[in-house]
Parts: sequence; C-alpha cells; structure tokens
Amino acid sequence: MPARSNQVVITLQLYLFALLSMAMIGVIVPFIAPISRALQAGPGKIGFGIALFSLPSALLATIGGALIDRLGARGVILAAGLAIALADVIASRAAGVGGFDLAMLVGGLGMAGIAVGAPTLLAGALAGAARTRAMAFLSTNAPTGYACGLLLSIPFTGSLDWRGALLVHAGVAAGVTALGAILLPALPVARRAEGAAKPAHWMTVFRHGPALRLGLAVGLPNFIAYGTSLVAPSYLARLHDVSLAASSGAVAGAKVAALLLGGIVTGQLLARHQTGQRGMFALMALAGAVAQVAFFLPQSSFAVAIAGLMLWLFAFGGMSGVAMTMLPEVAASPSQRGATAGLMNQFISVVCFAAPSTYFAVSGWRMYIVLAVAGLCISTAALPGRRATVAHVVTP
Repeated sequence: MPARSNQVVITLQLYLFALLSMAMIGVIVPFIAPISRALQAGPGKIGFGIALFSLPSALLATIGGALIDRLGARGVILAAGLAIALADVIASRAAGVGGFDLAMLVGGLGMAGIAVGAPTLLAGALAGAARTRAMAFLSTNAPTGYACGLLLSIPFTGSLDWRGALLVHAGVAAGVTALGAILLPALPVARRAEGAAKPAHWMTVFRHGPALRLGLAVGLPNFIAYGTSLVAPSYLARLHDVSLAASSGAVAGAKVAALLLGGIVTGQLLARHQTGQRGMFALMALAGAVAQVAFFLPQSSFAVAIAGLMLWLFAFGGMSGVAMTMLPEVAASPSQRGATAGLMNQFISVVCFAAPSTYFAVSGWRMYIVLAVAGLCISTAALPGRRATVAHVVTP
C-alpha cells in the first residue's frame, strides 16, 4: 500500500477528476434559458440534452467496469478527462440542439470513465481504514462537482456568457488531466491480470444479489439529489424572491460545506466502527427526509430552506459514504471490483437519466417531498446487510 502522503495525493487527484465530470452540468444549469434562446430550442429539449449526459453510463457502465478490470483504470481516467474537455468545446461552439446533444453524450462518456475508474483505482491502490475513509470522501464527488460548476458559472451569469463558462471548464479539465498523467499510479500488472476474465465471468455481477441491492440503495438517493439540484436554484429564486446568482451561490456553498462534512465524518466513523453501516444509513435517510420537507415547504424562510438543504446534503453525503465503503465488500472477487463499480454507476446513471424529466415535469412542493420520502424508504430497505456482503460466493 502507498505511503500515507501518497494515499492523500491519489485520493485528492481522483477527487479532482470526479469533481470535473459533474461540474459540466453545474456550469450549464443556470444558463438553461439563454442556451434555449441561442440554440432556438425549448427548455424541454435542453433538459433532454442534460439527460443524455447520463445515457452512456446507463448503457455501458458495467461493461466499461469489466474492461477497466482487464486493462487498468489509469488510462481510462486520463482519456475520460480529455473527453470532458472536448465536450465543453463542442458545446461552446454548438449552433443548434444537435451539437449540444453531441456534447452531452461525449461528456457523458467521460463521466462514465471517471465514475467507474476512480473507485476501482482507489479500491485497488488502498486498503483497510485508509480505503474506507478515501471511498467515503470520494462518494461526495457528484453533488460537490455540480456545486463547483455552479460557482464557476456565477461570474458569467451577469453577461449570460455560457459559452465562455464552458471554455473555462474545458481549460480546467485539460489541466486536471495533465496533472493526473503525472500523479496517478497504474495498478500492478498482477492486479490487472487477475481481472482478465471472460465476459461470462464478469456478467455474473448482474446475478449477484448484494451488488444489485447496493446499486438500488445508492441509486435512489442520487436520483433525489440530482433532481433537487436541478430545481433548487430556480425554486429558491422564485419562492423567496432572490436573484438567480444569489440562489446558485447559496446552493453551491451549502453543497460544498455539507457534502464534504458528511463524507468525511462518515468515513471516520466507519473506519473506526466497521459494523454500523445499516444503522448509519437509516439514520442519514431519516435526516434526509426531514431535510427535504424543510427545504421545499413553502412556509419555510430562506434561511430555513438553506439549513434544510445543508442537512439534506450532509445526509446524502453520509448515505453515499456508507454505500461507497461497501463496494469492495459486495464485489464477488477483487477481479470484479470494476464491474461492481460499473453496476453501481449504471444504477445511478439510469435514475439520473430519469431525474431531469421527472423533476421538471413535477409541479408543486408536495410531489418533491413524496419523491424524496418514497425513494429514501426503498433505498434503506434495499441496502445489503453485513451478512450478505461477507457470506457470498459467485462461481464464474
């Protein structure tokens, strides 16, 4: 296992890649209206384009994870970073909705490579308590990355220069990828060879109960988090009569603070107490349900709504941290870590593909709360127990 300083470097570098992927959506969301006007397409078509960002993972994540098991994660992650930079450039030069959709698909391919490759590399490079803390920290990447995109977009909201914002993100993507080429390690050849199995072997992940249950358990909170993120800036601005820049800044600040705290606290607790996963997940789900009510309830003041959002994000960070630390446990073997990470990401991507259409179609705070409470109940029931993650045997 790498020295402690190298463990931190590996974790932070992978976290930067993970932030990068979802930041593209955070950059775009505040500009949905001006993008619609510039591309002469309705907001619904732009929303569909955003949904396409999740399509590559929804279709290919498990297959991609199996390929990562065979070929190694480092090269895939670096190629994914370049794909995101390319997607930014394509979107910034789009003259119609077709170019925008293409950019979302290319960016989605990059996101898929990072979302599967980062936890796979981390699970192979670290072990024990260090891996538990790092996996919990990595789990906060998607909403935090979205928040970073919101923050990046704020200087451009006054001039509505969405093309410039995307080009800045492209530059960041290129820089992170260049840094990763220097800092990211390649897994030992022996580890890669161990995963060089036939398709019949890695396809057994689709029949592996604990992995399927964990995918459902982690997917639904991501559906709620993604949907909430999409509607939160405009909902706050409309309900509490604040500017879009102010609401975007408030949402982004709440995300960064609460998610990082949730992921770090969860990682520390689980590193010390490995057997409390289900109880911690259930507690976080309950807190998340209360938080959703506080955020969407029209009677809440702006301050209460932001507090509710922060509680929700803290709870989501905790739930994601628990689920991510269970990934190496539910994998049927070390040679299926990539396929298992891909399966989890496939669950997340499928529900996130549905989230924009669902949340943009729903009107009324009651339905937002119903979606959240129902999803959290199902997610808690689906989480595999300790016995299920330890006592499993999969025969290739």
